Amino acid sequence: MTSKSVPAIQIRLIESDAEFAQLATAWEQLQRDAVVTSVFETFDWQHLWWRNYGKGRSLKLLVASVDGALAGILPLYAETVPIAGAPVHQLRFVGTGGDTSPDDLGPVLAKGREAEVAQALADEVLRIPDWDVMLLDDMQPENAFVAAMSEKAAAARLAHRAGRSERITFLSLPATFDGWLKSLSGDRRYRVRNIRKKVNAAHPTRFIVWQDAATLDEGIATLIRLHIKRWGGTTEHRSFASPAYIDFHTAVMQACFKQDRLRLYGLELSGTIVAMFYFYKFRDRVYLMQSGYDPEHSRSKPGLVLLGYIVEHAIGEGHAVLDFLRGDHQYKDELATGERETVYLRVFRPTLGAHLYRTRRIYLPALKARVLRELPALKARLRELVPARFRPSQPEPSPPASPDDR
Repeated sequence: MTSKSVPAIQIRLIESDAEFAQLATAWEQLQRDAVVTSVFETFDWQHLWWRNYGKGRSLKLLVASVDGALAGILPLYAETVPIAGAPVHQLRFVGTGGDTSPDDLGPVLAKGREAEVAQALADEVLRIPDWDVMLLDDMQPENAFVAAMSEKAAAARLAHRAGRSERITFLSLPATFDGWLKSLSGDRRYRVRNIRKKVNAAHPTRFIVWQDAATLDEGIATLIRLHIKRWGGTTEHRSFASPAYIDFHTAVMQACFKQDRLRLYGLELSGTIVAMFYFYKFRDRVYLMQSGYDPEHSRSKPGLVLLGYIVEHAIGEGHAVLDFLRGDHQYKDELATGERETVYLRVFRPTLGAHLYRTRRIYLPALKARVLRELPALKARLRELVPARFRPSQPEPSPPASPDDR
């Protein structure tokens, strides 16, 4: 009896945007059947990110094939950054860096061959020359590449560390909107119903799901304006703050609209859009990316009213999850029914650049945090060691105030 040979996995390295662009159709076909993947791993999101943020960086996109059929895609890039005056060469996922913050990155792997393809890609990553530090952020822990890369780094005796990138909350959606309302506490259910009722009584109200390609740019511009209006006067970090960010997300929204992966929601009061939410739609989930509202209408709670309509619409479309993505906000925790996490992996080669990175970006911040954490106890201990006669004199305590003084 002869054993059947297993086809070898071939890996090729793509370093040009032209070759990247040629992957569009095959990429979509591969991702269609992938078990663990996300909207941030789609061809459009990845390629448009590279088009907008790739300047000054070197593409290192690994493509795995078996008998000529695409079996895996791992989009990486190399960049050089100065640390302590010396160049440090980093290897990162396409999508990280710049001023974007995607979640759920990593390779797209063929269904049924995840482990072996992940192993082959991890092997090839370690063969890429001239990097000091590999920074792999925001991976889904279920992706086979996470374990494969850790195993390969350990086998190569490379220093590495892993941990949680982000805590992400989500809302599991029931079959009906009434079912969702019934799942809420009595107080929150009353608030959802009452806020909508008051707004509908005070204004002609319209819930908008953008469906007109001809006016999509107008919708995007309104989202940006409302986001800036909401956050522009605060100390909070806001998005849409750079031309690159605006250009990238405009292009992504246009591309996702064509693929039916965009959900641009709006709330119109008395003929004026006062709140908007920017969601992605992917498989059985909708993902909250950005939002904005007009603070002049804050008494009407337009964001919460619109979010209630969005939950109702997502349930009506048959989605199973409303994913809030990264970012800690009270309303997310109040509505969430669960949480998940993304993970990171750092791999270090035995180079000066890696040593500088670990010292400046890991060891020194950790030492500073420890000092700040232990400083109160240290001060108290020093006070105990100093004889009382050498301590600064304390002012006499004031007599207690009489009722008349209060």
